[in-house]
Amino acid sequence: MPSLFTPPRTLNDASSLLASVLRGGRGLIACPRSAPDPSPPLVLYEFEACPYCRKVRETLSELDLSYVSRPSAAGSARRVELEALGGRVRVPYLIDEAAGVALYESEDIIDHLRRTYGRPRPRALRALGAPLNTATAAAASAARPRGRKVTVGPDAPRPSEPLVLWSFEASPYCRKVREVLCELDLEARIENVAKRSARRPELIARGGKMQVPYLEDPGRGVAMYESDDIVRYLRETYGG
Repeated sequence: MPSLFTPPRTLNDASSLLASVLRGGRGLIACPRSAPDPSPPLVLYEFEACPYCRKVRETLSELDLSYVSRPSAAGSARRVELEALGGRVRVPYLIDEAAGVALYESEDIIDHLRRTYGRPRPRALRALGAPLNTATAAAASAARPRGRKVTVGPDAPRPSEPLVLWSFEASPYCRKVREVLCELDLEARIENVAKRSARRPELIARGGKMQVPYLEDPGRGVAMYESDDIVRYLRETYGG
């Protein structure tokens, strides 16, 4: 399957790979969790190019947590919804209904996720590591500034049922698909399947092999691998 170690086929792939390299492969490997997936699932208001959102998505991938992505890039109608919920148009914004928590601020969200679903990180590690963590996340966004603006109008077609994307944060090929979801302002459930993920057998059972990205569009009866094919499908179907 394509991975961080697969040579890029195009300049598009190469710049997406660079973003993963600049982040040192964060979000590549899932760690054991101390709690099951929350029900209802986590909801994250975010957009792909935001460096602060990137840090949260990496943590979700490393904790093997699925979540509902509600893209809120510039021009998204979802920003009105975000302001009504939290009082500000700012991302990331995490809603963990099972824990009774709704949070802005990436480092606070990461602390909550690790404390609730993994292992708490020492306060000293947050204080010392946060500036470098943010700086390298910003460098990755500068290298790959896609997915920061909605490119369709309010009358663009919408899925009749929620999309599902099997993905993990460090994959440059999954990144290409997530960028398009943001640009088309499409909500999706993200099923993280990083290396060592407990969800990998389920993906193999659904699609027949362990490969990402894998998109499911239940309303149209579509399921497919290959990032370029998925991007083409999304643009042709929901690009307006």
